Amino acid sequence: MEPISDSRRTSPDEPTPPEIEAGACLPREPEPLACRLTDAPTAPTPAVKALVDKYPPSVSAAPAEPSRANPSGAKGSVHPGIALSVGGNLAAGPGLAVGAEASIGVVVDLSEPKISLFTSAAWGTAVAPGVSAGASGQLSLVKDVSRFWGSGAEHGLNLSAGGASLNHSTPTPGGPRELNGATLSLGPSVGGDGHYFEGTTTERWGATLDEIKDAVKRAISATDTLFVDP
Repeated sequence: MEPISDSRRTSPDEPTPPEIEAGACLPREPEPLACRLTDAPTAPTPAVKALVDKYPPSVSAAPAEPSRANPSGAKGSVHPGIALSVGGNLAAGPGLAVGAEASIGVVVDLSEPKISLFTSAAWGTAVAPGVSAGASGQLSLVKDVSRFWGSGAEHGLNLSAGGASLNHSTPTPGGPRELNGATLSLGPSVGGDGHYFEGTTTERWGATLDEIKDAVKRAISATDTLFVDP
């Protein structure tokens, strides 16, 4: 007996209805995106051009160049601070004399905050009636700690009970001076003098407040570990 043929099929290669239904469930490939040429930019109309000319786009100012006084190059980057130190001075007259001074101390950068150990040495000319020598404790108000380092200069006065000075930074030794603070000193002195010294201040060690806190925590932790009973 011959099989019953499907009258709806016009060709043996044509899929049967069950095959068509099964094919509809198969995933289809995405259709390719049609490519099109973008339109060429059109010239601005006279009205738009007039508005652009009248209200040009603002241009931000270029960042400041880094320098010794401003290593980051950021505008308005000022680091006020306070310095505490001990030092000594010596000048030999009479009249126009040669003098020198040296000090060691700490300076606190109030903007970070940061503390640094420093040494300073300076020398130059002085006016003294005879020998002027003394030792003192010094308190300095610093306008910008970032200019505290390197070459500097001071105009100072030493008296029997102490002294005072105006401190300057000099970007280059012997170059133009920039006022950067003032110092008040208290301590015994022999004689007195007025002087102008140039010298150098060097940072020997420095740490931020967070670094100091971490160091203290590590020290406490090490101490606790040392004294823990085995």
